[in-house]
Amino acid sequence: MIKLILLLSFFFGSTAFASNEKCSNVGLREAYKSMSTNGLDICFAYTKSDVRAEKKLSSDPDEISLYSVAPSKKPKLIFQFPYAGTEGTITDAFFFTAEGKFEETLFIIHRMEAPKSWDSVSDIYSVSVFRWEGDSLLPDQKRTRFFDIGGDTIDEHGQSTYMYPYKDKKSIESAIASPLFRTVVADEKVTGTIMEKTFLHDGGSEPLPEYSSKMYLIKGDRVLVEDTTAGWCRVLYQTKVKIIKKWAQCRSINFSVNR
Repeated sequence: MIKLILLLSFFFGSTAFASNEKCSNVGLREAYKSMSTNGLDICFAYTKSDVRAEKKLSSDPDEISLYSVAPSKKPKLIFQFPYAGTEGTITDAFFFTAEGKFEETLFIIHRMEAPKSWDSVSDIYSVSVFRWEGDSLLPDQKRTRFFDIGGDTIDEHGQSTYMYPYKDKKSIESAIASPLFRTVVADEKVTGTIMEKTFLHDGGSEPLPEYSSKMYLIKGDRVLVEDTTAGWCRVLYQTKVKIIKKWAQCRSINFSVNR
C-alpha cells in the first residue's frame, strides 16, 4: 500500500479567495469552490509546504488544506491532503446523507500526479471523509480508511494488476450502498463468494501487493471479510486443516451480509 509523506508545516499566502468572502479570511489561493453547511464555511486552500523539509525544493507545487470558518472566529485547519511533491487537485466534494440517518457526511476526492519513482501508471487518488461532532467538522478515520488512497498498476506485460476503484462520486455512492461498506464500518464481518481465480497477498493491517503468496482462490470459494481498504479485502478462508488470512482484491468477490 502506498505510503505518503504528510508535511504538516505551512504558512499563509497572500492571494485571496474569489468565490467566498468569508473564505478570504484564510488568505490563501482557492483550491476548490467553498461550501457552506451547519453555520460553517468549508474552504479549500493551496498552502505552501515547509521548504526547510528534507529534500523539499521551493519550486515544488503547493499542497492543499481544508479549513472551516465559523462566524466571528478564526479559520480552523481541519485537514491536509496527501502530498508527495507533485501537483494535486480536488476533483469533487459532496455531502451524503445515509438512508435512515439525518447526519450529513462530507466526502472529498483528491487527485495528484504520481511521482516518477512510483509504480502507478495513473494519477494517485484519495477519498477523505468528514463527520460532524457537535458544531465541528472532523476527519472520519474509519470511513476514510475504507476508501484510502491508490493508483492503477500494471505488470511487466502491460496487464492490469490493480485499479483504484473510487475515482468519482458515482463509484463512492455505489460503495456506500454495498454490504461491504455497511458491515465493515460497523466493525462487523461480511461473507462473500469468489467470482474468478483470485490471487492472495500478504500483509498485516494493510495489503502488500508486491508480495504475492502464490496462493489463490477459485470461483465459488466462500470467504469471510474482516477488513477492507482502497479496494483490497482481508479475507479469511477455511481449508480442511487451517484458516488462511490474506488480502485479495474486493472486485473479485460477490458480497452478502453475514447473519
